[in-house]
Amino acid sequence: MPFSRWLREYKDFFFQKGNALNLAIAVVVGTQFQQIVDAISKDLLMPLLNPLVRGGSWQSLAIPYFGGELAIGRILDVVLNSLLVGWALFLIIKVINRSERLTSSGVEKLRGQTSQDGDR
Repeated sequence: MPFSRWLREYKDFFFQKGNALNLAIAVVVGTQFQQIVDAISKDLLMPLLNPLVRGGSWQSLAIPYFGGELAIGRILDVVLNSLLVGWALFLIIKVINRSERLTSSGVEKLRGQTSQDGDR
């Protein structure tokens, strides 16, 4: 009995509420978004910065350290990617918030006009 209830709840969660579909869409969109950010950082920004690096390649920048090396170039690449993702998400959230604000103010204006027309 408890197993059948658990199985029913699992099916409701996974198939009926759209959670799995929403997760799948988020993974696909996130993957595409990361590819765009990688392309911007590796193919556009890094080549602009490479002439400033002594060895000529930003990603090969490393500091020797007790027989090994600290891969500073790769760390900076990840930091740059993270900053680009954060900036893009910030802009997307700003646009969403602004559109919600404009929509709600438009609805309030319409409600105000409707109530004024009803008072006449």
